[in-house]
Amino acid sequence: MISTTHDPLPDLLRSLRSSSSDVRCRAAKSLSRLGKLAADAVAALAHAVNDPEADVREAAAQALGQIGLEAFPHLVAMCSHHDKYVRRHAVWALGKIGPAATAVLPVLCRTLKDVDPRTASGAAQTLGGLGEGAAQAVPMLIEAMRGTNIVLCRLAAKALSEIGLPALPALIEHLRHSDPFVRGEAALAVGWIGPPASEATVHLIESLHLSRPPLLDKEPPIGGSAPAAIATPDEAGRTNAAVALGRIGPAARMAATALKHSLRDPSEHVRIAAKLALRQVGG
Repeated sequence: MISTTHDPLPDLLRSLRSSSSDVRCRAAKSLSRLGKLAADAVAALAHAVNDPEADVREAAAQALGQIGLEAFPHLVAMCSHHDKYVRRHAVWALGKIGPAATAVLPVLCRTLKDVDPRTASGAAQTLGGLGEGAAQAVPMLIEAMRGTNIVLCRLAAKALSEIGLPALPALIEHLRHSDPFVRGEAALAVGWIGPPASEATVHLIESLHLSRPPLLDKEPPIGGSAPAAIATPDEAGRTNAAVALGRIGPAARMAATALKHSLRDPSEHVRIAAKLALRQVGG
């Protein structure tokens, strides 16, 4: 006896054209669950991302994202869609596609300035996932790191660290930025790069001294309980510089003296980071 399996696509495509928005939405969600098996529905879903109903638009956008590479041109176009939820799904899907997304670096760079914070942050994550392939995006990521969207700043710093050495000169330059928050984010990114960022050691040593109050007369004991939350960007910047030196490891051994001085920093966060870094650099 020969068994046949019903193909759900024709029924779902018809439902996607229903006069009922609920039916259209359910059809799009079903296509999303099919993932790549719904590749033949790409054209219909691309039409549905312009549906009058927001729920249908979002479900169709999610379905195209699940289909992936076969929907690539539509995902790129969706980055400029008027609906922020469509744009969010677009950048998420491009991030899942991988190296093929390097072909649309200019689109992703523009999306870093999206008015929707989550869309902009998604673009930063996608660029970071491309590694050195996103080297041309370094200036735009640096600009994003200087913005007021704190989540985007952190994700842009992470993306720069994933791009790695091509981003290092720009990060080193920003270790001396006038804004202490930017200095701290740059130090964080350098630390994430790790040992290959050893040429930043001298600049991280300078960051340990920037905007630091006078050193304590002697190294105080580190408290047994968790220290209070970091109070200022200057304190965070010095802490991140010490952490970065530790992550660079023995290649940053020349920082040992500066780290020893930081054991008398007024901030317990800096002192803890310096103590750990000294162990890591071998000072």
